[in-house]
Formats: sequence, C-alpha cells, structure tokens
Amino acid sequence: MLAKDPTYKCYKCGDPLRFDVKIGRRDMCPNCYAYLHCCKNCKYWDPTVHNECLEERAEFIRDREEGNFCLYFTFRPVEGDDAANEAQAAKKQLEKVFGVSMKSALKAPSTAEDAKKKLEKLFKK
Repeated sequence: MLAKDPTYKCYKCGDPLRFDVKIGRRDMCPNCYAYLHCCKNCKYWDPTVHNECLEERAEFIRDREEGNFCLYFTFRPVEGDDAANEAQAAKKQLEKVFGVSMKSALKAPSTAEDAKKKLEKLFKK
C-alpha cells in the first residue's frame, strides 16, 4: 500500500496547500497572502511552551506570523480530518441533549410568534 502524501493548510485561512518545491522565507499563501515559512505553520510551534517552540535549540522569533530564517522549520502536516470529526461529534452530543437537529435549531423563525413557540418548546413551557 502506498503512503499518502502529507497535506498542508495555511494557518490563517485554512486553504489547502500543495508544494512542488521547498518553500522559501518570503513565499505566501495564494489565498490570503500570509507568509508560509512562519512559526504558526511549523510543526514545532506551540503557544503553550516557553518561547512558543518545541525545538529547544531554535532562536527566539518575535513575530510568529512573519516569514523567518528558522533552520528547524518543518511545515505542519494536516492530521486527517480530526477537526471535522470532532465538530460532528459535538453536534451529535448537542442533538442528543436538546433532542432536535442542529439544522432545524439554527433555522431562524419567520415571525415573533414562531420564535416564542420555539423558545417555549425548548424550555418546555
């Protein structure tokens, strides 16, 4: 079985990216023009650790969104559709708790009377 090529996304707009060559310091996202060779696209970036970098030997970078010369930069691959799966699971939990589908719950009522009925139904008045 062949290994699937890693997929990448821009940290800012989430646009899927494909690279034919190694990205440079001044390469930008074709959708939102954010720098690609920046901390926020790196697999070592972690805002919860000291210096916001898991690579201990990396030098301090002041602007995490600016293109930089970091020698340890490695573009962060997308780990499947974990975010999409997590969102689906959360929606199912909400539907289970409230007993209505999220699509119908998010549909705006057409009149004030419909809105009142919806609220009463939700709070079982």
